[in-house]
Amino acid sequence: MSENVKTINPANAPTVEKSKSLGIAKLASGKKEFYITGCQHNRGTPSQYTRADQIGEDGKTDYYTIKVETPIELEYKEEGKIPIDNFFVTPTIYQQIERIPNALEGINTGARLGPVKAVKRESQKTTNSYWCLAFESDPDF
Repeated sequence: MSENVKTINPANAPTVEKSKSLGIAKLASGKKEFYITGCQHNRGTPSQYTRADQIGEDGKTDYYTIKVETPIELEYKEEGKIPIDNFFVTPTIYQQIERIPNALEGINTGARLGPVKAVKRESQKTTNSYWCLAFESDPDF
């Protein structure tokens, strides 16, 4: 074996600090403008709200989070009002961010995306409502 190969022992790996996160609906409740400074796609344990068709053969599900520049005081479980800066978002919102040229790359290197608002719109195809981001140029901003 090569002497240049570094061995990584998972037991010595640092633990990732979990952030307190809420759903995008909580962010939308105040109709506030915000800037996105982080955006992640993760794979993890499903919650009680995860639909069965969203759980893979490995028993895990995809989920997406955004980090906002300025924490927003919101109710969090039994802890009461605390500043929250991480929010779970729908795949639609993540895809919306992905479609903006260089947005993910920019966010990952310290840029911010915005101002934006979280809004609920009605699908023109199915008339179902869905969460998405509204930008300054959108009529529902």
